[in-house]
Amino acid sequence: MKKSSLIVKKLSAILLSAALVFTGCDLLDSNSRNNSNTQTEETSTQNDESDNNDDDENTDSDGSDTSDTSGSGNTDTEGSDSSDTSGSDNTDTEGSDSSDTSGSDNTDTTSSLDTSLSSIEFAKKLVIGWNLGNTLDATDSNTNYGAGTETSWGMPKTTAEMLDAVKAAGFETIRIPVSWHNHVSTDGNYTINSEWMARVKEIVDWAIEDGFYVILNIHHDNFSTTDIASNPGFALSLDDTTIQTKSKAYLEKVWTQIANTFNNDYDEKLIFEVLNEPRDVGSSYEWYFSSSSLAKEYCDVITDYENTCIEAIRATGGNNANRYIMVPGYAASGSDTTMLGAYTMPEEPEGSSASDKLILSTHAYSPYNFAMANEDSTFDSSDESSLTSLFNYLNTNYISRGIGVVMGEASASNKDNTDERIKWVNSYFGKAKEIGIPVVLWDNMIADADGNENTASGYNGEHHGWLNRNTCEWYFPTIIEAMMTTVGVTDYSIPEYEIPTTSSIGWDSSKAKTVNSSTAELGWNNDYKLDKSYFSSATEGSILKITFENSGAAFKIINSSWTTYFEGQILNGSVNTSSGVITATASELYYVLTASDATAWKSQDIYLAGQNGTVTGVYFQE
Repeated sequence: MKKSSLIVKKLSAILLSAALVFTGCDLLDSNSRNNSNTQTEETSTQNDESDNNDDDENTDSDGSDTSDTSGSGNTDTEGSDSSDTSGSDNTDTEGSDSSDTSGSDNTDTTSSLDTSLSSIEFAKKLVIGWNLGNTLDATDSNTNYGAGTETSWGMPKTTAEMLDAVKAAGFETIRIPVSWHNHVSTDGNYTINSEWMARVKEIVDWAIEDGFYVILNIHHDNFSTTDIASNPGFALSLDDTTIQTKSKAYLEKVWTQIANTFNNDYDEKLIFEVLNEPRDVGSSYEWYFSSSSLAKEYCDVITDYENTCIEAIRATGGNNANRYIMVPGYAASGSDTTMLGAYTMPEEPEGSSASDKLILSTHAYSPYNFAMANEDSTFDSSDESSLTSLFNYLNTNYISRGIGVVMGEASASNKDNTDERIKWVNSYFGKAKEIGIPVVLWDNMIADADGNENTASGYNGEHHGWLNRNTCEWYFPTIIEAMMTTVGVTDYSIPEYEIPTTSSIGWDSSKAKTVNSSTAELGWNNDYKLDKSYFSSATEGSILKITFENSGAAFKIINSSWTTYFEGQILNGSVNTSSGVITATASELYYVLTASDATAWKSQDIYLAGQNGTVTGVYFQE
């Protein structure tokens, strides 16, 4: 996604919309795996996608209207900086790992690759897709090198059951954004940490097992021309050959390792996407060009980088010699004609056997004012015209020229406008289907549709949450169903997420006792004590209620040794499962104890430690 910032990243983490926090799709029967495509009589669909770049990515989208040359539609909404200020150790355990990540032997093909389809024919087979956003692409401000980055932006750890739920809803494709720069050695060899590679492979294999087409990429590895000096990755520079050389070396080495790991065991259903929204990060040209000649200079650098990636992939041989590869133009814009008009597709290496296997990768959160900006929640005739222009351009300049196109990120932010978003779906997905472009929904799980609404200052344009990954239920089933109907999918099951309430979790104020009635500002000094005597009869399902003067408090429930308790259900809050930090989205938060919580709390005092809030009382119901 685009225009990510530290502020937006933190906002995304605070707004994460899991009203009840589980270990990941706890409500989905694990025995349903491989039986996930059963159609139910009553299904409703709604989904909202956006790549959140750094919240995100906070929306990686080409959000701008095709007639709008302002470029403001590319706000990055993917990643959220959930930096742990509690003092936890984020020691890099990956960078120094020189384990061989080259993967499988490429001498024997164990999975045949169908090379008969053109790029256009192949793209059509992807039908409709979903992004595993803000997960493997999370970077935690580029300081957390551990495998914990998967949950560092507030997402629950990915499970096979989550992917089952996506498949059951009718999606045929899954895009798995991955950041690699924070999982490589810093010796110039850029050796990918073996544990990280194994985790990526595990998730890819689950998706392949489910029958998905899988898009695997390099995501948040794009730095500014200043920051690239101290970070592995790549940057776009027009005239600094040192930066260009370092960038191409990084891309060549990382893609060689990825391609060696994912080769002969994977048929054509695995697709490589060489870059994500390549751009001159931090510059005045990051999302917008007024000069087509300058845009062309930048795009030529991108094409050069992409040629390096393709050469590295093809050089691994085996199935990768002819694998389908997605390539984006500047910022992966799907709606800015200046950017797209300046871009030249890369070419297959000399002597390559691959033919018509390169596919244009685009992103478009369009029309921008409706899909991203705060002020427009109505889909009208001007929005319809904007989408017509967008897809007409892609048809004329790519599809009609024999180049397949995949819309790798798209979504319309939730503005409490379900009916209008269904109109957007019918238009956007309908026009894309007419010309054979599959749309891949961006999902950052920020929905403001789970009882944790935090819209005092208005919607921020980055509410692209569709699947509650904790329960494997959908926030907006009627919108998702509209997507499936529009693209012709008829076999789906889309369970609706029901907003939890104090009644549904069993809270009864008449049975609650006061644990601590003092008012105190949160700090990280263990100074808000909950005496163990109040929990002598605690059991699984007991409820702790914490009241605050404000919403947005970020805190941990701990003992004196800093053991953290966060695995129970949470109402009016979300949890960063990597750090154990709970963020309150209202002035009252409820925590339902697990069996292990109850056992531990009976024998030791408990404390609240945190920041950004003032506690006004704590109450407990057995």
